Amino acid sequence: MKISLVIVAYKNGNILLDCLNSIEKYNDLKDDLEVIVVDNSPVNERVESFVKQSSIQNIQYIPSDNKGFGAGNNVGAKVSQGEVIGFVNPDIVLIEPIFKQIYSDFEKNTNLAIEGIRLLKKDLSPGYSFYFEYNTKLWRNWTIKLWNKWGRFNEKNMFITGANLFVRKDMFMNVGMFDENIFMYFEESDLTSRIKSIYPHAEVKFNKGLKMIHLEGGCTDASKERIKMSWDSMIYYGKKNHLNYKKKVRFEYGYYKFKKCIFSLISQSKKKEYTELLEFLKQNYPEYL
Repeated sequence: MKISLVIVAYKNGNILLDCLNSIEKYNDLKDDLEVIVVDNSPVNERVESFVKQSSIQNIQYIPSDNKGFGAGNNVGAKVSQGEVIGFVNPDIVLIEPIFKQIYSDFEKNTNLAIEGIRLLKKDLSPGYSFYFEYNTKLWRNWTIKLWNKWGRFNEKNMFITGANLFVRKDMFMNVGMFDENIFMYFEESDLTSRIKSIYPHAEVKFNKGLKMIHLEGGCTDASKERIKMSWDSMIYYGKKNHLNYKKKVRFEYGYYKFKKCIFSLISQSKKKEYTELLEFLKQNYPEYL
């Protein structure tokens, strides 16, 4: 088996089915590609019926308790047979064959540890394929969209997003897989950091010549609780890797304050939303703010 695709699903079976149908349509590895769907949905909202509608031959369905995105991916990785594991979101849609080229990249370069490809929005405009690592500089927040548009990835200070993270399996397993203390967000940064620390010559590649659609947020809600998950992971990851997490927290809070000021001029509803968010963060992180 050359590539194993691991997809952690959470509700939204229709979105997952669109993803699976696109994988079947553009599978250029045929029997050398397998798909593993790990279902983190509540029991009464499982997506098994949608998986059964897929015509993919090499597919496994695994119901799982929701212990987080990383933990769900680990469940799939443990049963995978591929030399390369592709961790992809259920809200991605393939629009061209990609797997043969990705596998070839890993086969040709034995130092290649992680590869990501270009993510597009539904309207085919550039999406976010990578971000700056633990960013505390305002200009980077403003320019990351341009770096993605131009395909200018720098592995020294950027990381590939978890929506399409292709990883050499032996390296992934040897570093202990995803850290299950991280429920969601920063798991790809943490994984990249650990691989590079154990494999000094490991390389991370962004292949801007390949592309897929990412619906971005099609499987999660933008809410205060989602932001809290992000902040909890941000602080945990910072502490674990001896980063200035207090500075990072203050930066993120200040950025929300800045956005509130901007929206106060153009949208009272948005101003109210950010006012409530800032108060929520002050209540939940008083030791940092």
